[in-house]
Amino acid sequence: MTVILTIPCLPGLDLSANRRRSRAWQAQARDTKKERLDAGLVLTAAKPDVNVAVDEADRFWRVLRNGPVSLHWILYWPKGMRARDADGCADLLKPWQDAMVDLGWLRNDSPRYVRRVSYQSVPSSAKGPSMELRIESIAINDEEDSP
Repeated sequence: MTVILTIPCLPGLDLSANRRRSRAWQAQARDTKKERLDAGLVLTAAKPDVNVAVDEADRFWRVLRNGPVSLHWILYWPKGMRARDADGCADLLKPWQDAMVDLGWLRNDSPRYVRRVSYQSVPSSAKGPSMELRIESIAINDEEDSP
């Protein structure tokens, strides 16, 4: 089962591991904390696209909490804004995954609960700036088939 969240913004763009500042770790920690709080507010307001009956949706959220799940982030970059590579997306979206734990959507974001995370950047998109998060429950037999 899959849930798609449409998020009407991009993450804070100053969370790159490549940034250079004096006392960079302090600024990074402060900015990451703020992004995590902001992400929680935005995720709470996001409307999930669940194309299943209400009882199935309830079951999905229980599965999400107990895992394992797969997360696929699609970032839509507007024209004129540089799209980030997968490593850059991982830096930008870690606070968002932590916010999912804070909200109780995930019990933890360790590999026991989140088995796969992937990122896709779509440059010069008419949908930008925005994101989609596809959350997919992983069946036990799917895990055994993967390398």
